[in-house]
Amino acid sequence: MYRRFRTALSASAALAAAFALWTAPAGASARDADVGLYYKVYVGGFHVGDLNFDIGLRPRKFDVEANIKSTGMIGRMFPWSMKAYSNGAFASGGGVNPVAAGQTNNWRGKERFIDLSFENGVAQLKRIQPTPDADDRDRVSEDLRTGALDLTSAIMTIITRMDSKAECTAQVPVFDGRRRFDLVVEPDGVDRLKPNRYSPFGGETTNCIVWMDKKAGFKKRDSSGWNDSERKARVWMGRAFGDAPPVPVRLTFDTPFGALIAHLNKATMVSGENRQELSQAD
Repeated sequence: MYRRFRTALSASAALAAAFALWTAPAGASARDADVGLYYKVYVGGFHVGDLNFDIGLRPRKFDVEANIKSTGMIGRMFPWSMKAYSNGAFASGGGVNPVAAGQTNNWRGKERFIDLSFENGVAQLKRIQPTPDADDRDRVSEDLRTGALDLTSAIMTIITRMDSKAECTAQVPVFDGRRRFDLVVEPDGVDRLKPNRYSPFGGETTNCIVWMDKKAGFKKRDSSGWNDSERKARVWMGRAFGDAPPVPVRLTFDTPFGALIAHLNKATMVSGENRQELSQAD
């Protein structure tokens, strides 16, 4: 049962980390800035996890580090943590060129890890544990890995195709080290959120529906009760800082345990000597 919960929590982390790069204006005009995004994750109203992201933005490149850990009663019963990273360059004509990406999971002292590099347009596995064949999966062929991006770079590519008034819509090939899928993003209207006890954010949002179209590398037998092809997340994008592009302020999707919701609890942005912060009132 906990494996299903861990799958849901790690999926929310991956999506939030990827959408966090919405903070980056693409191309040579991107500002030098360091962004921190801090989320709290709830299932059934209970606080079950924390997600923190450190994002370095430079005119031609980005670096992302993400940390997630279980908290509360779940954290005491089933301690679990994940660290992830992604870095790449903004292409001069728009788009993104990933350089490296990966993650490490620790579950009761047992590690699972993936490290990827991107060479000549092909996503390459540098190291992985457990191997796909030991994890009841087929290996993803080089043909399917050619032109594929890591999840964060895929979202960055989607954003570079949009202007300030465009709706989120795209289909981008992704390889996460084990699975090859297309990330599909569809528009889902707009909202106006008010600050509440979960998040200090208030303002207009642009909403997106996100799901995956499975291609290869998925488990042959999955007893988790979780069908990846039917998993759809909803993401609310809002401007935490008035002069910066939107960030994800809320993310939700259904799990076998009920609705999982991630709320933006705090955000910081430092550019030169200018520091801005969005946080809960004391």
